[in-house]
Amino acid sequence: MTAATERRPKAKAPYLADIDPRDLLANPRNVRTQHGDLTELRASIAASGVLQALLVVPDNGGHLIVAGHRRAKAAAEVLEAGEWPDGVPPTVPCLVRPDLAGVPASQVVSMLIENDQRADLTPTERAVAYAQLELFGLDPSQIAQRTGRSYKHVHDSLRLVKLGEKATAAADAGRLSLDDVAELAEFEDDPKTLEKILKDVDTSWGIKHKVGEERRKRTVKEAVAALRAELEAAGVTIVKKPKDGWPYNCQMARLDQLTTADGESIDPETVKTLDGYGALIEERWESAEAVIVCLDPEAHGYQRTGHSYWKSPAEIAAKEAEAKAKEERRERLKEAATVRRKFLVEKYGSAKGAKTLLVDAMRLAVVEPRFLVHQIDEELIRELAGGELADGLTAGQDRLNRLLVARMIGAQEYNAGEAALGRWTQRKDLIVPWLTRLEADGYELSDAEAEWRTALIAEEEAELLRYEAEEDDEDGEQDHAEPGIVDVALPEHDVDPGSELDPDPRTEADTEGVAQA
Repeated sequence: MTAATERRPKAKAPYLADIDPRDLLANPRNVRTQHGDLTELRASIAASGVLQALLVVPDNGGHLIVAGHRRAKAAAEVLEAGEWPDGVPPTVPCLVRPDLAGVPASQVVSMLIENDQRADLTPTERAVAYAQLELFGLDPSQIAQRTGRSYKHVHDSLRLVKLGEKATAAADAGRLSLDDVAELAEFEDDPKTLEKILKDVDTSWGIKHKVGEERRKRTVKEAVAALRAELEAAGVTIVKKPKDGWPYNCQMARLDQLTTADGESIDPETVKTLDGYGALIEERWESAEAVIVCLDPEAHGYQRTGHSYWKSPAEIAAKEAEAKAKEERRERLKEAATVRRKFLVEKYGSAKGAKTLLVDAMRLAVVEPRFLVHQIDEELIRELAGGELADGLTAGQDRLNRLLVARMIGAQEYNAGEAALGRWTQRKDLIVPWLTRLEADGYELSDAEAEWRTALIAEEEAELLRYEAEEDDEDGEQDHAEPGIVDVALPEHDVDPGSELDPDPRTEADTEGVAQA
């Protein structure tokens, strides 16, 4: 190797020297951690050698590089590869700075300026250099002054180092700016949040969005903590929000959605520290709210005024029992309907029997024609009238009367059957008169039918009272009785249904026999 050749040796004063690049010592405080791609630099040196002097300091008989690590590295590789240019000494020019020996801070500043001037350092390399200077006792203002950078730039770069590897990697990749670093500083004590902010973002703007969201969450968290402390100091029990059901299907309820049995509101301040009450902390967008609740409103005799699906065990049991009772009643009514059907055919399934209900059928046909449009059991029509409804196109008086009565009976039975199954029907009010009429004609109601009729009457009375109360609230009127339907006998001059005008060749006995069969 070629020994160093001094051009202008002078104690403590800078001088030039030609030194074998392989003899130069790498500075452990070098701010550049990676040499990068040396391909172009090596090609340049192989062609012309090193033209720009390196900055070095004497160190234990050798020379420590302050600036020029990449040039020294590339020159050493060119020499080792035997590619050094012909006629050029195998050395590199060096500016030796004895005045910098033993002054690490000055060396770091020199390296920082040198590298920044030649090729931009990564934000991390620059920040690490500032951190080294800070360790030498320089404050951010002094570092800014010596490096020619702004105070804010130095200050934010120093913060970057403190944020850890996730932040420095994001900064070097261009996803984190120094302005973002200033905002991230508030999360220095929360590594998990920092990692969450820096994860899966491609630009500085994405980080800004996440910083805003995490800042809001931190604000809410602080508000919750402050509110919890305030409530506990006041002696209020803090209750957890139920995982499922709150607030519409939950035993406990907000106090502002409850009233006393008398309909009076409940003062939260009066009861919030008592047993059976507590506070549920609800998070808002950027705050927190204490919701005073009663743990068991029914036990306190309260009424729920808010929308709620909650049912106490007793209510659930009662509802199940009610459902079971309804199902049993439906089955009993269905069974009773089969017996009632036999009565209908036997009682009204002849020309003579049909006369009993003819006026009722005619009245419904005139007053409630739409009621007769109900879906009707065709088999029941045949059993009652001995034919089809379509026979009415050619039937005489007697057959038309029977078909009309059969149609009315079919409509009544369909209406009653639907209501018995718990389905909605428009003319539920006709069921009680129908059962009562059958009873008057000799039919004995089953226990299920009698109970059902009693329940229907009670429903009608309750509905009438409600209607009258609403009318009284509107105009104070008390009398709302409506005129009932008056049974009017056929005038003497009306044609008797059994007159000789009926062209049906069958005798009454024949038709009765068909109906009974």
